[in-house]
Amino acid sequence: MPAFHFSLDRVLRWRALELATEQAKLEQIVREQVRLQALRAQWSSEKSRLIASLTTLPDLCGEDLRAATAHNIFLKRKLERLIELQLKCEHALAEQRKKFREAKQRVRLLEQLKERRFAEWRYLQQAQLETLATESYLANQARKMGQGS
Repeated sequence: MPAFHFSLDRVLRWRALELATEQAKLEQIVREQVRLQALRAQWSSEKSRLIASLTTLPDLCGEDLRAATAHNIFLKRKLERLIELQLKCEHALAEQRKKFREAKQRVRLLEQLKERRFAEWRYLQQAQLETLATESYLANQARKMGQGS
């Protein structure tokens, strides 16, 4: 009796590799999103500290206000750019999630097909075994009857 062979095993392995690649890309984008969120929190905190530090200066002069304003504008621009990057990252994340789901679906379909084919093969193997057992039994009975006459 031949061993089970799934003719699409190479395709299944390739699809599994594709799935792993898409998952790695997804994880990379998630890490980037977390990094951007941390930067945003850090810069927002820095902006808040800057404003709070102005109220604690005992001798506030014009130069201090100019420097604080310039730094505040700098942080505001960095935050605006960071928000743009976060939006791009969210878009990329949505696209990558879609690619990951599609790759996962392709692997799942091939795995289900393999399971169905294996079940069919196992059924045929059991049917062949049953046929062989029946033929063996009948041959044995015929031999016994031939010896008994």
